Amino acid sequence: MTMTAAPQVSTTTKLSFTRKHPVLTIVLIEIVLFLALFSAGAYLTMSEKTDQSPVPYAFAPIAVGLAVYLLSGGRWRRYGFRSMAGVSRRELVFYLPLVVDVLVVLTNGIVNGFQSMSPAKLGSLLLLALLVAFVEETIYRGLMVNLLLVKGARTAVLVSSLLFSLTHLMNLVGGQDLIATLLQLFYALLVGLTLSLLFIKHGSLLPLMAFHFLHNFSQFLVSESASVVFDSLVVAALLFSTVWLIRDIRRNGSASTPHTQR
Repeated sequence: MTMTAAPQVSTTTKLSFTRKHPVLTIVLIEIVLFLALFSAGAYLTMSEKTDQSPVPYAFAPIAVGLAVYLLSGGRWRRYGFRSMAGVSRRELVFYLPLVVDVLVVLTNGIVNGFQSMSPAKLGSLLLLALLVAFVEETIYRGLMVNLLLVKGARTAVLVSSLLFSLTHLMNLVGGQDLIATLLQLFYALLVGLTLSLLFIKHGSLLPLMAFHFLHNFSQFLVSESASVVFDSLVVAALLFSTVWLIRDIRRNGSASTPHTQR
């Protein structure tokens, strides 16, 4: 995988902690994330609210912290909050597998049924999908990929995707079945690879967040019954997307390299 080399920094320039210690920074981010999820799960258990997900309790304060950090010093654009205006229409074809993913999930709902829920429940799921999309894309693509680019594009994509996948182990704390969790880890790895490669290619988090939100919200709406056929179609679309993006980036490079961490 080839891409533009990271900009050289003068030896007289004072580097930030994150620039000097990218791997340690990644470890600290993961520790904070896991502690937040574990603490939220423990709180719900002690409060006998085991029917609730720990995710909103953990992610809400993290989202506030991320927003403050991104707003201070005008870091929004640096970490991927930029438009796709400079991307040609031909390049947008790389997002078609993500569209297919969401359409397959919705088709599964049409075939197997959607969950019946109140407007209040629907609204809470909408906010949860937005929250998860913002936090996970900002951390795993915006921050981690930028941090790890100094180690090379391959390392940035693989490590950020693996960590994104492993984070879903925390679903075991919420009582999710082991087999279901392992399948989710594999799916999350494919999602991570595809989204990281798209971020490497175009440098924008916005379409990735839109996909993440639409996918999660669509899954929330679909009834619990799993479908091997539909799940296989989603996996096939993501595998195709990953291979397609790797081949294109190796051949043509990235159209817009994300800025490195400062």
